[in-house]
Amino acid sequence: MGKRLLPYIMSLFLIHIVACDDGRIYEEETLMEQEGGSVRLTGQLKGQASWAEGYSVVLAGFSEDSEYAKTAKGITTDEEGNMDILLAGIPGDVTRIEVCAINRLRKRIVSFYTYNYIEQEDTLYLDAGTLNAGMYHSIQSELFDRTCTSCHGGSTSAAAGLYLTEGRSYDALVNVPADKSEDSLCFVKPYDSGKSFLHSVLNSDISADWGMDHIDMVTSTDLLSLLDDWIDNGAKEDE
Repeated sequence: MGKRLLPYIMSLFLIHIVACDDGRIYEEETLMEQEGGSVRLTGQLKGQASWAEGYSVVLAGFSEDSEYAKTAKGITTDEEGNMDILLAGIPGDVTRIEVCAINRLRKRIVSFYTYNYIEQEDTLYLDAGTLNAGMYHSIQSELFDRTCTSCHGGSTSAAAGLYLTEGRSYDALVNVPADKSEDSLCFVKPYDSGKSFLHSVLNSDISADWGMDHIDMVTSTDLLSLLDDWIDNGAKEDE
């Protein structure tokens, strides 16, 4: 009887060995997927909760001349806004590490912090300091400050009395009737970009007879979409 059981016992032993080997191979493949550099970022971040659906504030890696993240990880903070995040498995062709806002396609919309990155064996530790990642703050810095304030408040006066400088733009736009609107539209009507005069000015030739046509002033479709998405999400001021 013992001799008859021996082949059966040996077969069970071999099956057990193969199963263990399969487990180890799977673990090795999992580790291989995590190969690459790693960055640990600390600092303080505020305003990330103000972003509309479809956007994410992340720690991301970008290759040279690309606007699309090769790798990204969402950022969370504690109650005081402190962040401590590890981004691992960074591909070898990544040349920039950024704290930024990306859209659904992982395309960078606004960058808040950038570090020129070279892959290394050890974890790279970075301190980003204090960052303002608010959605409206991004519109202010990327759109109004770069395109509008030279005429609207950057000097001693503001064209049409409309101040778009930091600290004044929000109160000048949201739920404020536009003098030039024949339909008595507000500059910004929360939750309705289509009925916001600011949208019409930047997306049509409505200002062609004002001495300054605004339709080509903002050429970035990403920024125009950002403005519309902010309005459609309630035109909220950053907390």
